[in-house]
Amino acid sequence: MTYGSVWARLFKGVRWTFIDERYRDSLPDDLAENAMAIDSRDRYHAKQGRATARVVFHGGHSASSADRPVSVYLKRHFALPWLARLAAIVNPAGSHTPGSAEWRHLERARSLGIPVPEVVAAGERIGPWGKLQSFLMVAELTGCQALNEVMGELKDRYDPQTFAMLKRRIAIEMATISANLHRARMFHKDLYLCHFFIDLDRLLQNPLDVRLILIDLHRLEEHKFWPDRWRWKDLGQLLFSTHGVPGIGPRDCLRFWKHYRRGVAMRSPEWQAKMVGLKAGRYLAHNQGVEAR
Repeated sequence: MTYGSVWARLFKGVRWTFIDERYRDSLPDDLAENAMAIDSRDRYHAKQGRATARVVFHGGHSASSADRPVSVYLKRHFALPWLARLAAIVNPAGSHTPGSAEWRHLERARSLGIPVPEVVAAGERIGPWGKLQSFLMVAELTGCQALNEVMGELKDRYDPQTFAMLKRRIAIEMATISANLHRARMFHKDLYLCHFFIDLDRLLQNPLDVRLILIDLHRLEEHKFWPDRWRWKDLGQLLFSTHGVPGIGPRDCLRFWKHYRRGVAMRSPEWQAKMVGLKAGRYLAHNQGVEAR
């Protein structure tokens, strides 16, 4: 990965691209040049200089890749603040773009044993004249679905006893993931139920074989000082996001809390639980206020 000189970044512009070798044969040869120009309206969402879309690459430029399509979610940032642009000119290795930052966040979480999506490709364009763009491609989680969307379906699919056992496994797995993250003083800052995906293909084979994947780590950050503040935010978001989800009740939340506090060797769990509850209450009150407008 090379960034060129300051003058090259300022006057000519430079770019770098990372591609996972496992996917290279299935991706276009000109991906580095055209990643920011790929047109896809599949699950397309754009807002304030950024866009997300699902893209399927069919390979085909080599005989071995012709029958191996790759589905990815492509995140792109076309316009970034001037402070980030100037910082990238001076210190290009500093992860000043969301694409570069989230790639590093994903790999940091993976090093902690947390299951996260595979990074297929990532890249930046720095300059000329202060231009700064980035992209990130993560492999689509095929056969998986967000917990907030699927809990009602699972409740209808299984008998009450099996569903209760399944929920127990889910709560324990969520607690383990959250505790592993927080024990390293890393905080998701967007830890809603919709960011936990469950592998449904595994459940078809065994309804108690629970595998969860944590997604959207673009806000992940380390906080060595006063980590409780960020713990309350993460867990408050998670508790709030269970509100109204079919099949989830107070007993499930308590089970999560029991395993989480053990996982982080928590002191004063009663006080911590109170602060998490207050935070969740604030999120709920704000959400109800927005809906009432």
